[in-house]
Amino acid sequence: MQVLCDTSFLMVLVAKPIKNVGRVEHELGVLDFIVPDIVVEELKRLEAKAGPKRATLARTALELVQSRFKTVAVPRAAHVDDSIVEYATEKKCAVATIDTNLRRRLIANEVLVVTLSRDRLTVANPSLVS
Repeated sequence: MQVLCDTSFLMVLVAKPIKNVGRVEHELGVLDFIVPDIVVEELKRLEAKAGPKRATLARTALELVQSRFKTVAVPRAAHVDDSIVEYATEKKCAVATIDTNLRRRLIANEVLVVTLSRDRLTVANPSLVS
């Protein structure tokens, strides 16, 4: 299953070890993490302009994206979250985020949401798992 990653998820992913990946993959199938090109741009901006700690996390997230994940072009919108919602709805893929507002919008649009809770990977809306 393709899972589109947002900036918040990638920043936390490189900051803490994540548990439960195996259980979530058992529920959903192998997770194929993809990253929107606009998220890569956002990470580059953070790397250049954020404070030292966030800049380091952004740099590490960029290295992870470049070495392990596939980058995809998404439609441009006024806000990164709008592009993520549009792409996920159109392509019927899941989204990995810890952003509460984005998570609510995705759930309202019946998009499967993978999130982190107490350093564990979980499905925010398990009723959509077929």
